[in-house]
Amino acid sequence: MGYVFDMNIAGKTILVTGAGMGIGSMICRELARAGAAKIIGIDLFSKDLKDTEISVNREGCAFVGYECDISREDQIDNLLRLFETEGNTFEILVNNAGIAPSGPFVEKDFSVWKKAIEVNVIGTIKLTHACLPILRTHKEAHIVNLASIAGKFGSEGTAVYSATKHAIVGFSNALRMEFYDNKVGVSWICPSMTRTRMIEGVKSSFFTPVIEPEQVAKAVCKAIQKNKGEVILPGYLRLSIVILPTLFPKFFMWLAVRAKASRGWLTANKNLN
Repeated sequence: MGYVFDMNIAGKTILVTGAGMGIGSMICRELARAGAAKIIGIDLFSKDLKDTEISVNREGCAFVGYECDISREDQIDNLLRLFETEGNTFEILVNNAGIAPSGPFVEKDFSVWKKAIEVNVIGTIKLTHACLPILRTHKEAHIVNLASIAGKFGSEGTAVYSATKHAIVGFSNALRMEFYDNKVGVSWICPSMTRTRMIEGVKSSFFTPVIEPEQVAKAVCKAIQKNKGEVILPGYLRLSIVILPTLFPKFFMWLAVRAKASRGWLTANKNLN
């Protein structure tokens, strides 16, 4: 039997990417409420981390912020060298940073799709690879990757975003298996559309109900504490996006197309944000 453990967040130091706003900021606040001793926040610009720092400090938790573009491997390497110089260590890594461009696949310049892959996939995997030597110095550690329900089924308007999140689901699942007999837990969170600026102008559907950032943040905490693998939010979507397409793939495809389940992303035609 693999190593199963409950991890206490209290007293831990946690690295969170995309910590400046939206889900990332809420995750930092929730981890602070759960008793984290220190949050290391990463975002493109340090000025975007100020509100998160204030909120985390109010919960009695220390916060330190760093600028890093995770789509740049050299910036990740420089950040980890800085951590080594400053003696920064952490037991938990939360890979939250991501972008969600959408629109007709062939009509958008490929550079937009390439950037999504660089941030959502290469950045997440590179940072995880760079951080694992630090995580493994601790008696117990945990990695949380923010995926999406788009990582469970592809949908019109999100061809590349869906591909990136499928990649994160597969990466997370394999990594959890690789560390199954070790003291490094791996979780991946697959939320539905979450009420942040990322979904502005996108119409929801019964396949993709809108949930609150607080729900995602609480799910991240619980995944760490209980060493959960895959978490789908809301939970009932497992029936419609996992079980239904597995048992009845043709019917699921027909239903999704006829119901225009994801036309909102196609028509919103979002750029890099």
